[in-house]
Amino acid sequence: MLQNVSAQAGPAFQHSFPARGLTVGDYNNDGRLDVLVANNGGAPLLLKNNLENGNHWLGLRLQGTKANRDAIGARITYSVGGVRKTRLKSNGGSYLSSHDPRQVLGLGSAALVEYVEIQWPAPSKRVERFTGLPVDRYHTLVEGKGTATKS
Repeated sequence: MLQNVSAQAGPAFQHSFPARGLTVGDYNNDGRLDVLVANNGGAPLLLKNNLENGNHWLGLRLQGTKANRDAIGARITYSVGGVRKTRLKSNGGSYLSSHDPRQVLGLGSAALVEYVEIQWPAPSKRVERFTGLPVDRYHTLVEGKGTATKS
């Protein structure tokens, strides 16, 4: 059963807004995704994710060299606690807005990622595997370099 929890969600959910665009990204680099709403004729509304749940995350910024610069279409595969997960890097957005190009991989209570594998999009199709990436921070993975740098 669905419940309306707007009253408990905070003052921003007590008002109507002339919203025209929405972008999702990690505004303050804490691994929790925040939301920015663009309003027609008014100031934007930042909904900062303040949830403190103790879970871990891994942030990735992919940079293609032979593939397109933002690695749109890359397949990201990673293993956490022996469980393999996969996602496709897209370039999402909304009207007059674009989402944060970085990827945030939720790890739950796991403090270790066994590996991250990137299958870079065409024309490259290179596959690279990264291990030993510290969690709870962002890393830049550059196609063909084989190493990660802290962002």
